[in-house]
Amino acid sequence: MYRRLLLWLILLACYSVAAIAITQQFELPRWDWEDELTTALGVSIGVLLVFRNRSAYERWWEARQQWGKLINESRNLSVKVAAFAEIAPRDREIMAELLIAFPNALRMHLRGQRDPLPSIEALFPEIANAEHRPGYISLQIFKLLNKWNRDNSLFASIRILERQANGLLDVCGACERIRNTPMVPSYRFMAWFSVLLYCLAAPWPLGMNFEWYALPIILLSNSFLVAMEMVAETIEDPFGLEHDDLRLENYCKGIEAFVREMLG
Repeated sequence: MYRRLLLWLILLACYSVAAIAITQQFELPRWDWEDELTTALGVSIGVLLVFRNRSAYERWWEARQQWGKLINESRNLSVKVAAFAEIAPRDREIMAELLIAFPNALRMHLRGQRDPLPSIEALFPEIANAEHRPGYISLQIFKLLNKWNRDNSLFASIRILERQANGLLDVCGACERIRNTPMVPSYRFMAWFSVLLYCLAAPWPLGMNFEWYALPIILLSNSFLVAMEMVAETIEDPFGLEHDDLRLENYCKGIEAFVREMLG
């Protein structure tokens, strides 16, 4: 994002210098209402960008809440398995690997990646052919719970564990909804068109009125508007690899550390 912003600022600076030079070279007539026009246009675009950024931030924050829920559900499930299930150590290890693999599979699923999951592929080789790996891992978790229930290893706690296991796919579905429902293209086009319109129009009346003293004012206002639109464009997709996107790798590592402590 920062390189794009710098490129835009360089282009707008060159354009502003050229516009002001033309106004000074040809001594274009001044407009009596030029300042009011620029102010009204800037305020209108600012209000539009505020709503644009708010909508984008709401998407980012909802994604953060869903991953916070995933952390809590994984912790609750690992603690309750350790406390309520009278199972063999091998089954505890399998459950631990499944709980650790789920957030990593979801992270790659949301980013369109398909890196290997060595620990879980060693237990379930068929996951390599699964189209929806988070769903496959959730299926294995429920199969394991069903096996323990049939072996009378859970007694009356199956409902407690099932509630936490359901939360994993709930988070997956919510994150897919955020990823697959982008901002309305017409709304995004309107925001960018408004910003470019202001950046292209502002140097002319300001240059006629303030001459070269208008250059820093133009650069500050233009950079602020372009930066606001780029920030909104970045955070509206919170699962990517940009600087402002969610640190999904850190969440996965936190889940892994907790699960291994509880289940070994």
